Amino acid sequence: MTNATTKPTNKALAALAVTVMMLVLAVVLGSVVGCSPQESAPAASVEQTPKEDPMASQTVEWTMDIDCKTCHTTETESMADAGIPQASEHGDLQCNQCHTEEAVLKTAHEGVTYADKPASKPTVITVDAETCQTPDCHGTMEEMAVITADNQEFKDEKGKVQNPHDYPSNEQHDLMNPTCTDCHNIHSDNLQKDAMMWCAQCHHKGVFQCGTCHELRERAV
Repeated sequence: MTNATTKPTNKALAALAVTVMMLVLAVVLGSVVGCSPQESAPAASVEQTPKEDPMASQTVEWTMDIDCKTCHTTETESMADAGIPQASEHGDLQCNQCHTEEAVLKTAHEGVTYADKPASKPTVITVDAETCQTPDCHGTMEEMAVITADNQEFKDEKGKVQNPHDYPSNEQHDLMNPTCTDCHNIHSDNLQKDAMMWCAQCHHKGVFQCGTCHELRERAV
């Protein structure tokens, strides 16, 4: 009688022990999982409202004495670039000492705001040839021709050297009489190319020899 009663009791105790062990294990695992680092949910993106630039709609009050460097940074940098000698050699001058065409400049700046991007290659000519050809600056074309008489750099595709300031008088040349800014873009780093582009309007075959043109292209006055 005693043995029969003990056996079921031992089985019950064993089952109870197993159950307790499973509960303890579950508690331990739960605590470990609870302490492990959790990935935080991504925060809701907050759209940032861009701040308005109070100067964006501000119209430029242009005058001849305005600081051009504020907008025309490319031209400003060229004035200090030794690789652009025609600019750097004028580096001690103020913009309005060469750009003297006030009426043209005023028209070009009408309606411009501080948010507008300056033209990368301004095409409005605002330098009067007489400004360049004063005795205190470069002198007349004839005087410049004497200075560049030994020039060997300005040549056509056949190697014919031409004094760039000795502009022979003939019907075509007299009609298309160039000014300083036709060949000299002071802020450009390729003077020879700029000058050749002017000559190529007529000498389109890349040679200075007469008789290579089919027609004379007129320049707008």
